[in-house]
Parts: sequence; structure tokens; C-alpha cells
Amino acid sequence: MAFVKGFHKLSDVLDTICSYIIVVMLGAMVVITGAQIVCRMAFTALSWSEEATRYLLVWSSFLGASCVYKHSGHISITFVQDMVPAALSKVLKLLVHVVCTVLFVVVIIYGMKYFGKQGNQLSAAMRLPMKYIYLCIPVGCGFMLVHAVDAVLGLLFGKEEA
Repeated sequence: MAFVKGFHKLSDVLDTICSYIIVVMLGAMVVITGAQIVCRMAFTALSWSEEATRYLLVWSSFLGASCVYKHSGHISITFVQDMVPAALSKVLKLLVHVVCTVLFVVVIIYGMKYFGKQGNQLSAAMRLPMKYIYLCIPVGCGFMLVHAVDAVLGLLFGKEEA
């Protein structure tokens, strides 16, 4: 039981950290876009602003997906789950989280392969190594994997909010 509580605590900490990082990223996107507008009107456009905003959006999307998964906020169709008895409903929830766990593991594996293939490719305007941009795939899915395992453990060992 200590392992389950510890894993739940890890999931909660990751969720909190991701939430703060996402707020900072969204704030940076607003500031960068605002600066781009002012600079375009005042003198010349910033060459890097669109690229920076795009990469912040991609990272915040993957981190945000993990936060949404943690709080069961993704769109789901539950009419079958709602029609069956509670015990079978719990089994269906467990099955969904197990399938998601497998999916996250596969995406992490292929995301790391893709990350490794980026080599020395640099972004056009900011000259950032692209591998760090694509790192959002395994990182975001890794966080979702932690939340999925936490949900499976919660369903197996009695935590009802899974």
C-alpha cells in the first residue's frame, strides 16, 4: 500500500509541476505574441517570435494532455460503462487505463527513436536543436504513463477517484 500511496504522490507532484510550467509557457506565448505585434507596428517584425510561440504551444499541449488525463478530462463515451453494473464498470475503466498504458509505452519508445534521429537539425529562426522540440513527445507521454499507472493502481487497490 505504501507503493500505491507513493506512486499517487508522484502523480500528484508531476501534475502540479506540469500545471505551473504550462501557465508559464502560456504567459510567455502571450508576451512574445504581444511583443511581435508591437514590433511589427513600430519598426520591424521579430524573426523568431512565431517559431518560439509554436514550440511553446507544442510543449504546452503535450504537458497539458498529461494534466487533463490525470483529471479524466479527455472526451470519452461512457454510455456502455453507465449501463452495466458497478463491478463491470470498474473492469471497463481498468481496461481503458491498461490500453492507454500500453499506448503510452509504445509512443514513448517511438518518440525516443524519433528524438534520436533528429541529430544536428536546427530550427530555422532560433537555431535550436530540433531534438529538444521533439522531446515533448516522450516526456508528455511519460507523464501520462505515470498518471495511467496511478489510475490502474487506484482502481485495483480501492482509490475511487481513478
